[in-house]
Amino acid sequence: MSVLALLLAAPLVLLVVWSRGPAVAAPGRRPLRLPRRPQHASTLDVARMVERLAVVLGSGSPVRGAWRIVADSLPPGDLSQLAARVSAGADPRRAAHGRLSRSAEIRALGTALEVCEHSGAPMSSLLEGLAGALRGLHDAAAARRSAFAGPRATGRILLGLPVAGIALGALLGADPLRILFGTTAGRLLLISGCALTLAGWWWMRSLLRTAEGHAHSGVDPSVLLDLIAGAMTSGLPLAGASSVVARALAEDPSSQTAAKDLDRFAQSLAAGVPSVLAAQHLPPDLTVLGESALLAERSGADLTRVLHGAARDARRDRARDAEAAAARLAVRLVLPTGTTLLPAFVLLGIIPTVASLLSGSLGVETWLPVV
Repeated sequence: MSVLALLLAAPLVLLVVWSRGPAVAAPGRRPLRLPRRPQHASTLDVARMVERLAVVLGSGSPVRGAWRIVADSLPPGDLSQLAARVSAGADPRRAAHGRLSRSAEIRALGTALEVCEHSGAPMSSLLEGLAGALRGLHDAAAARRSAFAGPRATGRILLGLPVAGIALGALLGADPLRILFGTTAGRLLLISGCALTLAGWWWMRSLLRTAEGHAHSGVDPSVLLDLIAGAMTSGLPLAGASSVVARALAEDPSSQTAAKDLDRFAQSLAAGVPSVLAAQHLPPDLTVLGESALLAERSGADLTRVLHGAARDARRDRARDAEAAAARLAVRLVLPTGTTLLPAFVLLGIIPTVASLLSGSLGVETWLPVV
C-alpha cells in the first residue's frame, strides 16, 4: 500500500515543483536554472524578419545588402544564419536547414522573392504585405490552439479516469491491484478495462485530429492571393500575375498542385476562355480568383483590393472555424467517455474495490477465484 501511495503522490509532487516558477537565489548565490531548450523560429519570428527586410529595402538598400543588415540585426539562431546565406545569393527555400527547410513561411518568402523578380513588383511593398499575411496566419494558429486547449485538457483528464478509480480504491483502504493481478476474474477485468481505455484514447485522438483538420504543407492559399495581388501592382493582368505566381510555386515540391491549378487558370484566361469556365478547376480556397476575373471582364476594376480582402477574410475565418470545431468536439467527447472510459473506470476501479472491501469485511480471501 505504501508503494502505491508513493506512486500516486509522485506526479503531484512533480506538478507542485514545476508550477512554483523560477527559484529565488539566496544573497550572493546564482539561482539554479534548468537548461532551456533552443527556441525554434515561429511564424511571428519569420514575419518580423520579413518586415525588417521590407523596411531596409524601402530605405534604398540593395537586396543583398539588406539581407546582410537584417542578418546582423537578428539574434543568433536559424533565421540569422538563413539571412546570412541569402545575402550571399542563395534562395531561402534551399538555404534553409533543419526545421526551417520544412517551414511553409520560408517557402512563402522564397516564392514572394521570385514573384518580385519575374513581375517587377516593388519588393518592399510586396514583402510588407507578406509580413502582414504571416502575422495573420500566426494569429489564426494561436486562436486555433486556444480553441482546442479546452477539449485537449478534457481528453487528458478523462483518460485518467480508470487510473483514478484504482487510486480511489486504494484511498478507501481496499486493495484493487491484488484483485486485478491476483485473480482470474480480476485479470479479465484488467484486460477489458485496458482495452476500453485504449479504445477511448484512439477514439478521442481521431475526433481531435478530424476537428483540427490538416495544415497546409506548402504556401498558404491566402498568401497566394496576396502574392497575385502584389504581382498585379506592376501592371500585370490577372492572368499574367497568376502565371508568374504559378512559375514561382513550381520550385516548391509541396506546392505543385497549386502551381498546376494556377497555371491552368492563367493559360485559360490568356486564351480567352470565360472566367467562369477558367475557374472551374481551382480549389475552394482560390475560387475568388474566378470571381475577380469576372469583375475584370465586365468592369476593368482594380482587383488588388478584392484579392487582399479575400486573403484577410480567409485568415480570419480560420479562427472562427476553429472555435466552432472546438465547441462541436467538446460535445462529441461525450461519446467515447460514456462508451469506453466510464466502463473502464468501473471495471478497473469500482468492481475490484468493492470485491476487496467485501473480502475484508466478510473475512474471506475474496469472492473471486484466485489462481
